[in-house]
Amino acid sequence: MEFRRAAREDIPAILDVQAANFIGNLGDAERQDGFLSVMFTATQLEEMAGHVGIIVAVGGSRLAGYLCASSCEFNRPFPLLAAMMQQFDGIGYRGRPLASSHVFIYGPVCIDQSYRGRGLLRGLYETLQREVVGRYDIGVAFVADDNPHSLRVHVDGLGMAQVGEFDFSGKQYHILAFDVRSDGAASKPDAEKI
Repeated sequence: MEFRRAAREDIPAILDVQAANFIGNLGDAERQDGFLSVMFTATQLEEMAGHVGIIVAVGGSRLAGYLCASSCEFNRPFPLLAAMMQQFDGIGYRGRPLASSHVFIYGPVCIDQSYRGRGLLRGLYETLQREVVGRYDIGVAFVADDNPHSLRVHVDGLGMAQVGEFDFSGKQYHILAFDVRSDGAASKPDAEKI
């Protein structure tokens, strides 16, 4: 499996995987393995890829998964993400408010259903760590309360810390934070393959 920064040519495949895993396109049973709460356009994905970055996992000629990372400025126009960022003044992580840290937004991340359980998330996450080292201090993610699979994978599997919660349109979300390691490597807690 190859893990690398996304190129413009990867955008159509990212859109396909995104559509196949968007909450609105899944039944209740399919949502148990995780889902995406937000969909981005091709233009928005290209903008993300050009800034903080999108990391892709490619097996042969097939896109197996992707992990987006974007700046707070990029996310301000999105009401759900703006609601999360409004909480940053009141949330501390490693002894200081998120609002006074150099933060980027982690996610969404999505692994094609046929590639899950093979360690791809770990590879995407470690590649992202190497991409952002020296540019950011902290990554921040959010997970819907009704997406326990994703919450478990990110907290137990990747070691992200639950630092806050927020409500948006009657739905509860958890705010997660993690350090950008100075060596660009991710910590490796004991957990199942993610």
